[in-house]
Amino acid sequence: MNLIKEQDRKLKGFTVLVVEDNELNQQVAKGLLEYNGATVALANHGEEALDMLSRSSFDCVLMDIQMPVMDGLEATRLIRANPQRSDALIIAVTANADQHHKDLCRDAGMNDFLAKPIDPEQLVSTLLKWLAPGSGAADAAASTEK
Repeated sequence: MNLIKEQDRKLKGFTVLVVEDNELNQQVAKGLLEYNGATVALANHGEEALDMLSRSSFDCVLMDIQMPVMDGLEATRLIRANPQRSDALIIAVTANADQHHKDLCRDAGMNDFLAKPIDPEQLVSTLLKWLAPGSGAADAAASTEK
């Protein structure tokens, strides 16, 4: 029996790439996103994310910052440098929630920022701000570029 009402699946139809090296954090993010209707793929580090992005399209990338092999900041810079992926929606997810790290994420080209531990309501509202039609995402994007 499915206790989730269809109207509560706010992220239905969206695909999200979660780039995270910690398996527990991967499962938490995946569970929250799938609970809300999203289709989720997992990458363990930035290099793996770049490979997956070269083969598939995603509506959003949730990018951890500190990872082995290639961190989230470098991966974001490389995504932005690729004309085919330069407009990808990339949201930082990190335990380093101070202004310095927010600035680093913005400077690397990330669209938004979420602090760990992930707050389920904040996760969904942040994604909807950028993904939902008529959500004002264009206005939000313009304000982050200033």
